[in-house]
Formats: sequence, C-alpha cells, structure tokens
Amino acid sequence: MAQGGAGVDSQHGSGLPLRSFSEDARALPASEFEDRHGSGFLLLSTAGLQVPAGPAMTEVRLDDGDAQGGERTASVAVLAYALRRSERSVGHLVTIGRTANNDVVIPDLSVSRFHAFVKPGADGSLQIQDANSTNGSTVNGRSIPAQGQGTAVSLKAGDTVRLGQVELTFVDGPALQQFVRAHTD
Repeated sequence: MAQGGAGVDSQHGSGLPLRSFSEDARALPASEFEDRHGSGFLLLSTAGLQVPAGPAMTEVRLDDGDAQGGERTASVAVLAYALRRSERSVGHLVTIGRTANNDVVIPDLSVSRFHAFVKPGADGSLQIQDANSTNGSTVNGRSIPAQGQGTAVSLKAGDTVRLGQVELTFVDGPALQQFVRAHTD
C-alpha cells in the first residue's frame, strides 16, 4: 500500500476497512472503543474490482475457452473515515479534504484539497461546515453553508453526507461498533 502520509494511502486516503476495527469491536466496551477509534465516522461503500491475473491488457477470445471469466464480479467494501484529529491537526477542527495534510483524507478529484471541517458542538454533537469548496457539501440533500456564510450543520447517525461527488453515511462510535460486529468475521 503506497503511503501518502502517516496513516494515509493513495487509493483510500485515511479510510480503513471494517475488518481493521473487528477485534476491538468485539473485545472492547463501547466507551473504550470510542476512546481508541473516535466518536464519529463517515462510511463509504466502494466497489473493488477483482482484476484478472495476467497482462494488463484486454484479451479478446472468439472461442469459449474462458467461460468462467464472465462470472467475475465486483465486491463491495466499506471504508470508515474517523472524524478525529490526527498528528496533522492544526487547531481544534477536524479537516476533511483530498490532500494528505487533512485529518480525514478522501482522495477523490471532486473533493477539494481542503473541502470541509468538523467541530464539536455545544451539545456534544459533531458539526460539519463547508470550507468554501469548489463542488460543495450537503447533509441529507441540503447544502451545508460555507465558512462565514452560515452556521455549521449538526450530524446525526444515519445522515447522508456528500462531499463533491462522494456520498458517505455518518455513524457514531456505538453504531460503527455494532455494524462491524454484524458485518465482519
């Protein structure tokens, strides 16, 4: 896995596959799970193609010699992006963007270098605000005001968050822990 910074890979950014939480999800009480991994997450469902072995080109066959080749399908993977400060953090905000200097790195061209940020609300909830990104941000289809043009939006479990063209689902720590328990070995 090529690393773009500490804890960031070039293909998935700072997102981690659910299996990386599996052991802790089963062994730790909810409070310890949150202390270790965070209290808020953005989940991204991605399709990972199973690439056939061999040369990196398309082979055309007119005979039916490889009938099993047509049976290959994509597999679905879920990545979890922890909404927490990292060693890259500057200040009290959790930054989200395409480049490795953000706390949450989502390597998609529709996501701006510095796209949005999350901060704790007075009531303990996590709030998200757009950082004047090129392609905007929404929660449940409603635009998130850009910094300086309105107030941040509080996130609730199950909210759909769109950053550019990337659609994610917000979950809290207990919901992630339960989801991981249900969907991993």
